[in-house]
Amino acid sequence: MIDKEETLTLLQHARHDWLNRIQLIKGYLALGKVDQAERVIEEIVLESQQETKLTKLGLPEFATLLLLHNWGGEGHAFQIEYEFINDLPVHFINDLKLTSWMKSFFQTISDALHPLYGNRLYVSIKPLEKSLSLHFDFDGKLKDLRSFEQWVLNYEDEQIHINLEEVSETNFICEVIFDGME
Repeated sequence: MIDKEETLTLLQHARHDWLNRIQLIKGYLALGKVDQAERVIEEIVLESQQETKLTKLGLPEFATLLLLHNWGGEGHAFQIEYEFINDLPVHFINDLKLTSWMKSFFQTISDALHPLYGNRLYVSIKPLEKSLSLHFDFDGKLKDLRSFEQWVLNYEDEQIHINLEEVSETNFICEVIFDGME
C-alpha cells in the first residue's frame, strides 16, 4: 500500500503529464494545426483504453509497474509503450512472480543500454486461457549486447519461457510466456 507522500508524488506526475498534453493540443490549435491536435487527442484516447485494460487485468503489481515506468521512478533509460492483443481475463498468473521477473528484465535492459539514445520498448500483452504472452520489441541502442543476450538465454524457470527471436545493437524481439503459476 502506498503512503500519502507517494500518492501525492504520483498525482503530481499525472497532473504534469496531463498539463503537457493539454498545452501541446492548445499549441497545435493556436497554430491552426487541427489535424495534429486531433492526432494527439486520439493518442490520449487509445492510451487511456490500454490503461483501462491493464488495470482490469487482475494483476495490480504488474499494472503498477507498467503504468509508473515512464515517470522515471526506477531510473530506467527507456520508455515503454504497451498494447493488449485481446480482452481475455488472466487466471492462474502469480502477480508477484510476474512483476519480479519484469523488474529483473527491465533492469537487465537498462544495464545494457546506451542511455543517450531514444530507447523504446514496445510490449504486446496477450492473455491466454492459462498463461500470459508478452511480446517485446526494443528499438534503441544496446551498448552491452552480450550481457543482455546471456541473461535472456540463460534464464531458467519452469513456468517462464523466453524465445529470443532477434537481437542486434539497435533492436531485439522476444516472446515470453508465463504459464499459470498459482
